[in-house]
Amino acid sequence: MKHTGLFIVVLLLAIGSLFVGLQMGKSQLNQVQTKPPTAHNSDEDAEQNNSASVAKVIDSRSIDLVTELKQEIEHLKQQLDEKNTLIDSMSASLGLLEQQVELAYNEIDEAGQATSPFHQEPDAITAEQASLWVPAAYADIVSSQQGEMVSLFKRHHQAKIDPNWASEREQALLDSFALSEYADMVNISAVNCKTTTCEIRGIELKPNGWMLASQQLQGSELGNNVSSWSYLASANDGETLIYMLSEAKEAGSEGEQSQ
Repeated sequence: MKHTGLFIVVLLLAIGSLFVGLQMGKSQLNQVQTKPPTAHNSDEDAEQNNSASVAKVIDSRSIDLVTELKQEIEHLKQQLDEKNTLIDSMSASLGLLEQQVELAYNEIDEAGQATSPFHQEPDAITAEQASLWVPAAYADIVSSQQGEMVSLFKRHHQAKIDPNWASEREQALLDSFALSEYADMVNISAVNCKTTTCEIRGIELKPNGWMLASQQLQGSELGNNVSSWSYLASANDGETLIYMLSEAKEAGSEGEQSQ
């Protein structure tokens, strides 16, 4: 009995010790579970946090760069629009200026003060061409002219001859110079008439001789012409050449006026 009681006491103590040990183990396990992370884990977490921070910084800079690029593109578009507007304005002004220049040329051309580049150039002739109809010295005089005088020259030499009118007109002109008080101051070498036009060639014998003789002719009935062109030019031998072209009114018109 004595030994049995001791065994029971020892068993109780063992059970009590085991219970206390289990309680202590549970307490330690709870402490381990609630223990803060180790230094190794802290380094990994810090590295992850740094990576996240760097990524955030990169993202922020990228957004800023994209924003700046968009602003620069908008600014360039605005400048391009302004330049296009300026180009359109300059093109419109240039078109208006071209119209004004063309109108100015047209007005000048109509007034007979100049020739517009948009129209036919004044009539002209070379000395070689003129020499087909007149001696070389007189061809030089004609080739130095242009416009209406050259047109009249061509028209005269290309025209058909009215025999009656031409012969009467030629004789009347020759008689007028022969009977003039200035007859000794000029030498008329040729008078050539066609239908309404006459050509006179000669030499001036004394200074101012042709001026006086032609003025006297213009004051007569023979000088009543639609147009008249008269020139003096020095020849190679020193003589002063006389050249004159005149266009008379139509024979019918002269008859009507005389009635």
